[in-house]
Amino acid sequence: MGKMKHSPVNVAVIGIGNMGRHHARVYSELEDANLVAVSDLNSQVGEQIASRYGVGFYHDYRKMIERDDIDAVSIAVPTSLHTGVALACIETRKSILIEKPIADSLEDACTIVEEAGKKGVIVAVGHIERFNPAVLRLKEVIEQGRLNSVTLVIARRVGMFPPQVKDANVIIDLAVHDIDVCNFLLGKRPGKVYARAGKALNSKRADFASIFLDYDGTDVLVQANWITPVKIRELNVTGTRGYAELNYITQKLKVYESNYERGFDFFGDFVVKFGAPDVQEIDVMREEPLKVELGHFISCVRQNTTPLVSGKEGIEALEIALAAVRSYKSNQIVELCIDPDKKV
Repeated sequence: MGKMKHSPVNVAVIGIGNMGRHHARVYSELEDANLVAVSDLNSQVGEQIASRYGVGFYHDYRKMIERDDIDAVSIAVPTSLHTGVALACIETRKSILIEKPIADSLEDACTIVEEAGKKGVIVAVGHIERFNPAVLRLKEVIEQGRLNSVTLVIARRVGMFPPQVKDANVIIDLAVHDIDVCNFLLGKRPGKVYARAGKALNSKRADFASIFLDYDGTDVLVQANWITPVKIRELNVTGTRGYAELNYITQKLKVYESNYERGFDFFGDFVVKFGAPDVQEIDVMREEPLKVELGHFISCVRQNTTPLVSGKEGIEALEIALAAVRSYKSNQIVELCIDPDKKV
């Protein structure tokens, strides 16, 4: 007997801007998803996308989510609008994927998760780098112990100012990516946060930042800005037995395994002799992270399972990013609760 073919999950997209239009494209390509509608305040852009994929267009997303045939919704509106849109979708029992960050305040983020729990709908947060194949391979390398104890992680996410970002600073909009990735790779969250940031080219919001995170034995430095004339997306991990270089854009991952001997010299002094490292380009099956992410979301909706990046992970990343904002504004170290049983 052949496999029974299940019906696809009907999905809609709210916000057809820089990211939302890619959500619409990917949903139209996924076998298990059926894009049925899009919504945007810009009717010209919205109707163009709706026409391209042969789906309905709604200027008012509230009318769209009244449709009983919609199972799930991607929310790709400006961060300040996340909470209102998310709660409206939850009220109509639609599972949601909210582009990162989950909200612009912890209180709102917690409300979204709590209301979704009451209605029994799924909340996923669009921390797309969790689905980057190179990040997933690096997680395997770390868990295999090839680097031994991780002592330092340095992330650089820099480039020019994106015109579509209207209401978020560089920490909340950009650095939050690497904060979430570090939580994922290290399997824990930091206890202390210290950040420096400022306004170089933008008078309204911080557009450059350096964030120091203390993961109890592992130091993390996240550099993020909108003032560098070249786009760089890199992550470097130093361990006591090796070093890894990851390029988010090319999805290349290189591991340098240390080659050293411990001993004593002729004078009886302890020495470490380093040889040439063993260098390996790790095989990474390249895929579009958004396609992997949305495919995972659709699977979670179908099977009613918890997403890899659920509301809980979204709240944790936001809490750390907001702590970094408080730190740079007060020029003080901010301590975080790292109790794994703490209710969010």
